Amino acid sequence: MSAKPTPKSTAKSVPAQSVRLRVSLLYTLSMLFLMIIASLIGMTLGSGLGSDALKGVTQPDFGLSSRTTTQGEQADEPEPGQDVAFLSESEVLTQVKERMANKGQTPAQPTASPDTATAAEGDAGDGTPEETPDKPAPQVGFPIVSKDGGVLMEVVGVQPDNGSLVLDVNLRNEGTKPVRFLYSFLDVMDDQNRPLSATAEGLPGEIQPLSDTFSGQIRIPQALVEGIESLSVSLTDYPDQKLKLQLSGIPVLQNVD
Repeated sequence: MSAKPTPKSTAKSVPAQSVRLRVSLLYTLSMLFLMIIASLIGMTLGSGLGSDALKGVTQPDFGLSSRTTTQGEQADEPEPGQDVAFLSESEVLTQVKERMANKGQTPAQPTASPDTATAAEGDAGDGTPEETPDKPAPQVGFPIVSKDGGVLMEVVGVQPDNGSLVLDVNLRNEGTKPVRFLYSFLDVMDDQNRPLSATAEGLPGEIQPLSDTFSGQIRIPQALVEGIESLSVSLTDYPDQKLKLQLSGIPVLQNVD
């Protein structure tokens, strides 16, 4: 009987597997080693950068040791080697009694001498009254007032300004409800009932009840009012349009540069 041949493939496969395990183990260990080195380098760099960034920044000390004394207290502290002087009890009691005795006494008020009083009266008599600025005199024919629904509108003057005719207007709500205005509804007509282009400035869009007086202006190009003697202005509330403020007979200044 002849012996069976041993397969060679099984013997060759065992060393190949061991070699692969060794290679993978070495690769894993080398990667861990590199990661540890990278971590150490990053920690060192981060610590150095953090220390550089925090240079000059100190944490406040709130302990008892950090409390400083005033200059007077520092002056009272004895130097090392000097004896500490204590106040006697009798001196302390004497000072307390003197302060308590003086506390109930009120200091005498100085009285003015007759000469001083006479001089003060003379200075008061010689004083000149302060001059108050004169208010501008109202224009003739103004104000022109219109009132509807508790809302008052008045034109208090007319003046030319930079190529425009300016109407000085006041608005006030004396009623109990707020009123809103949209000044695109402002109508300005000449004495021939022709509409004129005008813009409102400084007038409020809404007026609360019992409000103060609001002042503003209505500007009309001067070229549109040439040869016109008077104007009329009308304004309605928005959006209800329940009240109408109508002012007519507003005189126009002519031939004024």
